[in-house]
Amino acid sequence: MTAFSIGSWSFHALFKSGRINLFGYLESIKYRYRLQHADIWNGMLLSTEEDYIRCIQETLKEEELTVACLAVDGGDVWHDDPAVREQRHQKALLYLDIARRWGVQTLRIDMGVNAAELTNEQWEHCIARYREYAQFAHDHGFQVGPQTHQRASLVLQNLKRLHEETASPAFGIVLNVSRWADEKETGDALVAPFTVHAQFDRAFVDFAGQGLLHKVQLLSQAGYNGCWSLEFRGGANEYIEAEHDLLTLRRAVKQSQDEA
Repeated sequence: MTAFSIGSWSFHALFKSGRINLFGYLESIKYRYRLQHADIWNGMLLSTEEDYIRCIQETLKEEELTVACLAVDGGDVWHDDPAVREQRHQKALLYLDIARRWGVQTLRIDMGVNAAELTNEQWEHCIARYREYAQFAHDHGFQVGPQTHQRASLVLQNLKRLHEETASPAFGIVLNVSRWADEKETGDALVAPFTVHAQFDRAFVDFAGQGLLHKVQLLSQAGYNGCWSLEFRGGANEYIEAEHDLLTLRRAVKQSQDEA
C-alpha cells in the first residue's frame, strides 16, 4: 500500500506561535489529512521524559499511526569538541531507544560536518558511529541515516562512501529531493537505491511542472518503497498549503504508478 506523510516541520510557524503542538499535529495527520503515517521533527517534542514519551507512544497506538521518520536535531555524529560530541552521542542513543519504542520506520541522525570534505578523523568517527547505530536499528526493525541538508551530506560522494563503508541494510539516506550542493542533475538518481525516506519540498522540486513526476518516477524505478513525504517551508497558511502539496504529490505518485 502506498503511504504518504507530511513532515511536522511543515507546521513550524503554527508551532512557534503556540497554535499547534505534537498531539495537534498527530490529530491533523489522522483526521484532517486522513493519513496513517507521521513524519516527526523532534523540535516539536516538549520533553524526552518518560511520561511524555510514553504518552506519545500510547497516542500513536490508539490512533493507529506509524512514524515514517523521526528527525533528530542535536544528535549529530560529529562535533569538533569531544565533550559536545559525547553529549550528542548520548542524545542519539536516547532517540534510538525512542525510535525502538515508537516503532518508527526511519530515524534521521545527521553527520554534523559542516564542510564538503571530511578529515580522516571525521570519517573514522562517522563510520564507526553509523555502524553502531545501524546495528541497533537492524536489531529493532528500523533504519537510520543522515539527511541531505547539512554541508557534508549535500556532497554525493560523501554519502556513497558512508553507505559503502557502513555496509548495513539498516543504514540509508533521508533524501531532501533535489537539494544538492553539486551533482544537481544526477544526485537523486545515484542515492535512490539507498534512500529510505524521501521528502519533497516545492522550494527544491518543481511541483507545478513535470519536475515532481520525474523525481517520483526516478525513485520508483530505483525500487523505493518508503513513505512519500512532503515538507512545506513557507511559514504561512500551513494547513492549506500542506493540503495542496499533499494532493499534488498524490497525483504524481498515482500517475507514475499508472504509467509503470
